[in-house]
Amino acid sequence: MIIWRGLGILNIVVPVIVYFIVDILLSALGLRSINPRLPLAFVFIVSGVIIWYMGKALNANSGKVLVDVETGQHYKMGTSHSLFFIPMHYWGPVGLVIGFILIVASIFI
Repeated sequence: MIIWRGLGILNIVVPVIVYFIVDILLSALGLRSINPRLPLAFVFIVSGVIIWYMGKALNANSGKVLVDVETGQHYKMGTSHSLFFIPMHYWGPVGLVIGFILIVASIFI
């Protein structure tokens, strides 16, 4: 079961879209014989960068608090965007780490 808040589902959608774009480009260029870990590493690295900046932009306004002058009540403005209760922009470095692990694995294994 996938749990997300706001646009946190983009943490899954972005890598899938990047994967299909890379797959189409590799097919068009005739580069199907390369190690399959390298394109996957590229997908994770590019997706990690996209998710980092997208998450930072989306979560920039999620922590603002509005105070009603008449009643003194506090209202939290904006929606936080998260996947599995982790803010969206923190998933970017996770993608980078996975991508670099795949590069190292393709070199040594």
